[in-house]
Amino acid sequence: MSGSLKGDLYARLPKLPYADNALAPYISANTLGFHYGKHHKAYVDKLNDLIKGTPMAEQPLERILKEAYSKEDRTPLFNAGAQAWNHTFY
Repeated sequence: MSGSLKGDLYARLPKLPYADNALAPYISANTLGFHYGKHHKAYVDKLNDLIKGTPMAEQPLERILKEAYSKEDRTPLFNAGAQAWNHTFY
């Protein structure tokens, strides 16, 4: 999923629209790098693991979240997708 988290086959970590140090001195480049490059990426990777080889791999994130919402057997899918979505707004 590209920058909007809507995409072709698998979720992708969207490119940041600003430099790592653009939020300094409030948020350091190191903190942003950790949050984006490790934390946010982990949610995207987990989502990809869960959708790989399923019909969900072809769906935009919005559809994945709607399909997984309130379905007990899809809780991990909803959680990973929701975290990937939420972290895109950071």
